Amino acid sequence: MADQKVHKRTAPPQAKRAIKRQRLLEEAARQMNARGAGAINLSEIAEAAGLSRNALYYYVTDRADIAFQCYLRACEATTENLAIAYEEGEDAIGRIGIYVERMLDFDQPELAALYDPDFLPEPQRSTIFELSRRNVEALQNLIEDGVREGRLKPAHTEIAAQMLLGMINWTLLSVGWLGQKDGKPLRRRVTQAILDLFLHGLAATSGKDFTCRIEVGSLVARPFNAFDRVQATQEKMAQLIDAASRMFNRRGIDGASLDDISASVGATKGAVYHYFDDKMDLITRCYERAFELYSLFVDVAREHGSTGFERSMTVLHLNSQAQGGASPPLVLQPGLLSVPESHRLRFIAQSREIWERCTDMVREGIADGSCRQCDAQTVAHVSAGAFLWLHKWLPDDYPLSPAQIADTQCQIFTNGLAR
Repeated sequence: MADQKVHKRTAPPQAKRAIKRQRLLEEAARQMNARGAGAINLSEIAEAAGLSRNALYYYVTDRADIAFQCYLRACEATTENLAIAYEEGEDAIGRIGIYVERMLDFDQPELAALYDPDFLPEPQRSTIFELSRRNVEALQNLIEDGVREGRLKPAHTEIAAQMLLGMINWTLLSVGWLGQKDGKPLRRRVTQAILDLFLHGLAATSGKDFTCRIEVGSLVARPFNAFDRVQATQEKMAQLIDAASRMFNRRGIDGASLDDISASVGATKGAVYHYFDDKMDLITRCYERAFELYSLFVDVAREHGSTGFERSMTVLHLNSQAQGGASPPLVLQPGLLSVPESHRLRFIAQSREIWERCTDMVREGIADGSCRQCDAQTVAHVSAGAFLWLHKWLPDDYPLSPAQIADTQCQIFTNGLAR
């Protein structure tokens, strides 16, 4: 009897290519969240996916193409998660829970946070913006359904939806900024904190009101004497830093050029190089200014708030005002790994310090009875996503003022949306 050959079952070529493409996009998304879309390393991505640099080009054409595919995958995953939430959730609260859990499931492939779509050329850029718009609209509809069902309180659904998206996206980026170790335990804590804060709020008393009477403009006003040469130079540098921060926030660090920044203040690119060594020097100055403001807002909140709850809400309100205004601080976004190490370590330490101070405020609120029992550290972590995402969606002609937007965000975080 002839020997029978035993053949190993192997995956078909199409399946192998799909697996390699999945690995490729997952590693690219991980790098985009850490470095920004324009700073990903194609050789490192290829190696992590088990491909040669030459084989990589069977899947993508260049850096912009792989960024587009990552953003497209993130939009499609969001659409799918919203659809599953609608199918499996019994009501709006259940659907919101399913949606957030799926978006932050550590066992799912890494998704790229939609921070740098302006880096893409047309028509890919418009494609991503349109898909993102549809997903936001679907999330708004989910919240509106909950209001009609009587399960959720009436709210400004666009701001509410964008707050939820902001907290999810911040989770994908914050690991590096806060020096955390990503994994299942962290994702579970973050998911629970987002849902707890979004649905039930921070206030210990139901129906509590919060009013912030502090205007950010009065805190950041700069004295200026046009006849003082030193002050005139400092003012020009400050104007460029303001303009760069605003443009980096809106377009991403890789999506905003020095030409764009200088033109926005009526200057030339040569003027930027007169005051700053290069683009990275300008980015570093923007972050230094940002941390000065973030720390100032915490100081002011501690001085003016009488309870832990009031201090926590004041921090949120001041940051929302600032991000909605004309001179926002640079937000913590992809690109941290591209910053020189000495500055990077300093910025991480400053991020952690501000996080710890905000955590202390929530803990003080729990102790003095003004805040609900909650995971104070993680609530302080995720709440920042609400204002750190604000610049990504807020148009210049929005009908609400920065203070009114801040009021709306604080109202949601005070009592939550769940009835």
